[in-house]
Amino acid sequence: MLTITADTFNESLQLGEDEIILNGPPGQLQGQMLISNKNDEPLRIRSLPLLHDQRMGGGGQSRAESLNLSCRLQPGEKRVQDIWLEIDPQTPPGTYESLLNVGGTTPKLKLVVQPNIEINITPAHMAFQGVSPGRIHNAELTLMNMGNIPFQIPEVKHITTLDMDYLCRGLATAMRDKGAEGFMPVMDELTKNIHRDMVGWSSIHIEESGMIVAPGKRMQLHFTLTLPQDVDPGRDYSGNIRLWDKEITYSIKSHDETSSEKKRNGK
Repeated sequence: MLTITADTFNESLQLGEDEIILNGPPGQLQGQMLISNKNDEPLRIRSLPLLHDQRMGGGGQSRAESLNLSCRLQPGEKRVQDIWLEIDPQTPPGTYESLLNVGGTTPKLKLVVQPNIEINITPAHMAFQGVSPGRIHNAELTLMNMGNIPFQIPEVKHITTLDMDYLCRGLATAMRDKGAEGFMPVMDELTKNIHRDMVGWSSIHIEESGMIVAPGKRMQLHFTLTLPQDVDPGRDYSGNIRLWDKEITYSIKSHDETSSEKKRNGK
């Protein structure tokens, strides 16, 4: 069995097309090609030599790489093989041409790169201390543009802040008060309890909202969370914030030093 790689024995393989098209985001260009084994012994195909379009990166120079495969062909076998290719994740959307060098021929490999919006935000969770009406908490986040098009920082205005015990407390109270009356009375009471314990909207401000982050770049986000006026200083709260397709969670631990001091002094 011959093993075909980008450097060895690729002349033993034949391609049935003059042009192969791969389509998708930079990290997952996909397509198919027709391959055949005209030899008298099996072939194991691992990679084929590839020369990229100059516009795809690499400091303005063409980058010789390989198209990785994983298949075997018996003597005389012909097959349509699924193929995929991963290129620089910041390659701009567009159509690029590369070349395969197989068996002395150089068929075109057309790469149709689609727009890809992908970001990463750290940290994914924020913890704050102290609950009081209108209290302001601040944090700093890092946003990385992992895609291939510019990303505009979205504006987030309002989010829901929930008492961390609202569901357990509401259900326990409903069961004690209405449990003997059946399922629907319990659900009605639970709904009333949740409505009673739900506080107003928290407001969110991101100082950098509207700014543009170029592909491959990062930006520090200055984040401000303002609690609603009807929070209970003795309760803990949590919530989540959606930035594009990412979810950032937060928790706020009640912290009343005055109350703690009074208890220590026996007051």
